[in-house]
Amino acid sequence: MKKTLALSSLAFALILISFSTTKRPSSKRAIKVLDGFCNYVPSGNAVIEGDTVSVQSFYMSKTEITNIQYQEFIYSLRKNDDQAKLAIASVDSLQWGKVFNTFSGEQYGKHYHKHPAYHSYPTVNVSRDGAVLFCEWLTSIYDSLSNGELKLKFRIPTRAEWIRAARGDHHEYTYSWKGPFLRNSKGTVIANFVRLGERNVSRNKETGKFEIVLTPPIHVSDFNSPDVTAPSKSYWPNEYGFYNMNGNVSEMISDGKYAVGGDWRAPGYDVRNESIKAFIEAHPTVGFRVIATYEKPEK
Repeated sequence: MKKTLALSSLAFALILISFSTTKRPSSKRAIKVLDGFCNYVPSGNAVIEGDTVSVQSFYMSKTEITNIQYQEFIYSLRKNDDQAKLAIASVDSLQWGKVFNTFSGEQYGKHYHKHPAYHSYPTVNVSRDGAVLFCEWLTSIYDSLSNGELKLKFRIPTRAEWIRAARGDHHEYTYSWKGPFLRNSKGTVIANFVRLGERNVSRNKETGKFEIVLTPPIHVSDFNSPDVTAPSKSYWPNEYGFYNMNGNVSEMISDGKYAVGGDWRAPGYDVRNESIKAFIEAHPTVGFRVIATYEKPEK
């Protein structure tokens, strides 16, 4: 790893420009410094399993946090010799062995998190506590560059905030795009999930019901079918400009030990906006994105 890592992916150049041209903190400045990294979600409601929840406005990262962004955080901990936080935040690359055989697991463990080819891919195998530390680090970075004037706080979204960002005011949306389908009018898939073929479907001889057979898991071959994750900025964004809300990696939420939105190893039904699964420890199918809120300075 290089001794210094550019933070252009977090739009730090825009931060420095904004602080050199204006002195008083404001919500407009918050918008400017987050440009390219986060998009705005206005206040509104989120409907979750029939319940309506009021959600205040916030900013959310356009993509899942990438390997290079997370490695910048890890680098800062190493530079400061913060061993306690490193023990919590370090990527657990051995978790690849949970979904792959020994050889494939070793290869992904060796290359996925650090090789330049995967810099723009979503970081996975990170614990919830590690993600929380990343948010705290990001908050401190923005705060230090503004000399404490710009009050932005980063954190993991709640489920209601995540649903709000995925669907906006279209509470009937199955996925974060318009319509209930996983392919567009040209037949191209519009999310990263496991595509199952006919040989993955079996009829249970005792119950007579159809079952999905995942031994081995099979992706139906097409030109835009990644082996595992896809780059964080891939496919098409939703109306708020967020990529991969459905599929690619399930995303941590702050309320409860869950991840939402489905992932590259889930079938189409399990990458819906309502999809949720247990998340206890670091896993190759789970990543996260962050939200930012602007806090007005005390008078």
